[in-house]
Amino acid sequence: MLRKSLFASDKLRQSLVGALVRNSTGSSSSAASLDAGTQKEVRHHENHASEWWNRNGTMGALHALNEIRVPFIRDGIVSRGTVKPGYVNTTKVLLGQHILEVGCGGGLLTEQLARLGAQVTGIDLGEKLIEAARDHLKCSSPELASNVQYKMEPVDQHAKANCECYDAVIVSEVLEHVDDKVALLEASVRTLKPGGSIFITTLNKTIPSWFGGVILSEYVLNLAPKGTHHWDKMISPLDVQRILDTMNCQTVLVNGSTYDFWSNTWRWINNTQMCYALQAVKQPLSESN
Repeated sequence: MLRKSLFASDKLRQSLVGALVRNSTGSSSSAASLDAGTQKEVRHHENHASEWWNRNGTMGALHALNEIRVPFIRDGIVSRGTVKPGYVNTTKVLLGQHILEVGCGGGLLTEQLARLGAQVTGIDLGEKLIEAARDHLKCSSPELASNVQYKMEPVDQHAKANCECYDAVIVSEVLEHVDDKVALLEASVRTLKPGGSIFITTLNKTIPSWFGGVILSEYVLNLAPKGTHHWDKMISPLDVQRILDTMNCQTVLVNGSTYDFWSNTWRWINNTQMCYALQAVKQPLSESN
């Protein structure tokens, strides 16, 4: 019954229709027409650009998240059978894979995927964040320069020139900062090759997640900058799956996760009450008809 009621959600349906209409009619420079809410989110994150690569600062939990999200993405790509057998179980397991990271920030995840051999394009709306990512790549990881490309542009603009170009698309710790999730996911899926995977990590919209991920981490323990997360922008995995279903993407895996602040570590758990990671595969058109 719950799943049926979600499928009948007028708000999400209207959002989907609006996204498709905007995409079909085209738009001028998306970066120049960011709404006030998006501009506020961008400024909030840009204020912390200088400390993005400080493992002991407010981005410590994001650094630690790589310990579980990198293997999740790596293994998810391998499971689709697109990795050459000779690369499996090697340090360059993702060699030849083209990956787009939407909302790459300062490049924490981007560089880690590149170290596995992937060609990674990271896009973000924050100029200071892209500058921080490029500076770190140049100064601290020059050996990855040929594997990483950073661009300051919205995903809908990127999708126009990169339709069905990527083997995988990553939307990690981004949905909880976006109002129009349907539009962002629709544009992200457009860049994905049929058979490719979209990987999403985010907070669930639950009371435990709100208390632990916002009240406790931001206002009590100061583990994240205050004002980073907002209840009305959180989304459940079932709603994400429902949206992706309308875009011909089949969810194949949902893992629950939680953060242990006392040890600065993330771990998988057997429920999605706190946070979750999701993998969905874009189906070839012939399979959807």
